[in-house]
Amino acid sequence: MSRLWGVIAAAAAGASVVFCAAIGPAQAAEPASGSLLLFGGTDLWRDSGFIYGGLLWSPAGLNAEGFTLKVLLDGGGYDYASGTLHAEVGGTLLSAAAMPGWRFTGDGMIVTLFAGAAAQDYRLTPYDPGSRLHGFYLGAQFAADVWYQPSAATMVAFNGAGLSIGPTEWMRAAFGFRLLEPFFVGPEALAIWCADYEEFRLGAHVTGWRFGALEWGAGAGWAADSDRRAGPYLRLGINAKY
Repeated sequence: MSRLWGVIAAAAAGASVVFCAAIGPAQAAEPASGSLLLFGGTDLWRDSGFIYGGLLWSPAGLNAEGFTLKVLLDGGGYDYASGTLHAEVGGTLLSAAAMPGWRFTGDGMIVTLFAGAAAQDYRLTPYDPGSRLHGFYLGAQFAADVWYQPSAATMVAFNGAGLSIGPTEWMRAAFGFRLLEPFFVGPEALAIWCADYEEFRLGAHVTGWRFGALEWGAGAGWAADSDRRAGPYLRLGINAKY
C-alpha cells in the first residue's frame, strides 16, 4: 500500500509539472495547434503502480502527416509470487525509449507507427534466480497508435507496443461516444504479455476532456492476471500541446 501511495504522489507531482508548463503557452497559442505534446500519467492496480511521462514532437504539426518522435519514460513497482522462492517478491522497473516514427492521416483516421531503442532496469527484493527479468537490458521497441473518428460523436482507438526485452507486448482497444460535448466515454479492453506473465483488463474510459490548455483522460475497471489475482484498476493521463 505504501508503494501505491508513493506512486500516486509522484503522479500528482508529474501532473503538476505538465499543468504549470501549460499555463504560459496556453495564452499565446491554441491548444490544438503546435508541434510538441507533453504527456504524463499513472497506472494503478492491486499489485502494481506505475507512472509515465514523455513527449511527441511533430515538426509539421501534431495533426499533420509526417515525421514524429516519441520519447517515453516510466517506472514503478510490482509484486509477484515466486515459484522458485515460494514467497512474494517485490520488483521495481525503470524504462526509457526513444522512437522515431511517421504519422499517416486521412478520412478521419490517424495512424502513427514508431520504432526505436529502449532500455529497462529491473530490481527484485529478495533476489529471485528464477525470474527471467532482473538487471539492466537494452532492446528494440515498436509501437502503433490508431485513432479513427467516423463522426463528430464517435471514436475508435487502437494502441499497442512490442518490446524485445522480455519479450513484452501490450494492446488496447477503445470505443467512445461523445455523450457530453467536452469528451468521449465508452468501453475499453487491454491485454499485456511479458515473458510468462499475462494480464487482461476490461473497463470504461473518458477521453478528450479539455480544461484550458490541458486534455485529460482516465480508465477504470477490472483486471485479472495469470497469477490468479484480480482487482480494480485505475489509469489517469494528462497532456498539453504547444
